[in-house]
Amino acid sequence: MNTGKDNKNNVYVAVIDDNPKLRDMSVKQLENSGYTVLFQSGYGQDALQKIKEGGKLPDVCLIEEDFATAKLLLEKYPDLKVLISSTDDNEESVTSMLKAGVSGYILKFADPDGMLTAVKALSENKKYFSMGIRGVAMEYSKSQS
Repeated sequence: MNTGKDNKNNVYVAVIDDNPKLRDMSVKQLENSGYTVLFQSGYGQDALQKIKEGGKLPDVCLIEEDFATAKLLLEKYPDLKVLISSTDDNEESVTSMLKAGVSGYILKFADPDGMLTAVKALSENKKYFSMGIRGVAMEYSKSQS
């Protein structure tokens, strides 16, 4: 795990993905871009335990496909900046995640740098949604105002 000594961005990210190979790819991409991976995990309960033990919330929590984990973490830590990375662009799925309180939703494999752009946006207290789901996010926002 990166110690943060070379953390140019001063942004700490947690990566939660049940696929170790994909998780490792995300971790390497983040670390190579100057982010510090606070922890990585395969599932939600383990992530909750790591947050509890570490005593520090990540600035951004990247969750691959696992909507239940996103909801679990946001119930416990409503201010956590959660970024969903998914292949699911179904309006119902996206809306469900927006209702749960995610700060960003990116479509996997749409743009190789999309994850880094999204992590940067969320770390700056902005929202980020991939092009393919921005319309759903905008409609949801309008309905909440």
